[in-house]
Amino acid sequence: MNTTTTTSKTSKTSKTSGRILIAALTLTIASLFGLVTAPAATAAPAPKVTLNAAQTSAKNALNADRKAHGLPVLGSQADAQAKAQAWANKLAAEGTIYHSTLTNGIRTRWCSLGENVGYGPTVRNIEAAYMNSPKHRANILNTKWNGVGVGVATNNGVTYTVQVFIKTC
Repeated sequence: MNTTTTTSKTSKTSKTSGRILIAALTLTIASLFGLVTAPAATAAPAPKVTLNAAQTSAKNALNADRKAHGLPVLGSQADAQAKAQAWANKLAAEGTIYHSTLTNGIRTRWCSLGENVGYGPTVRNIEAAYMNSPKHRANILNTKWNGVGVGVATNNGVTYTVQVFIKTC
């Protein structure tokens, strides 16, 4: 009796395994021909980014330039924002400008990164200088970006700004 029961369960298991294998092969073949697509992954909500007044001013100036050229505005991206502010603080403390190691501090999956660094008397003056520089302007008006971080720091009456552009993927 135990042998029959075991054989019966094995037989049912074999039939079920065979059906699963056929179903898996069918799905594999169907997906190869584009007949079945995987369900879209649900992404975790992006962390909320809170900007101070100076950062808001810098982001608004950047996005006004994008809008003036028919481009969509860029939303804040948390890693890019943290990186931009930390780098602006560093530049202001050192009283100089230079580019960061762009990938440092970016933990989210990205396809492309860009950075503008500048200094001047005001955020508006620095944004105007960016737009008058072909390379900086190209970063601001690039259509590939889908997020940005803006950092603003002041030291001895000089304002330092950092724009970190990101294309997440």
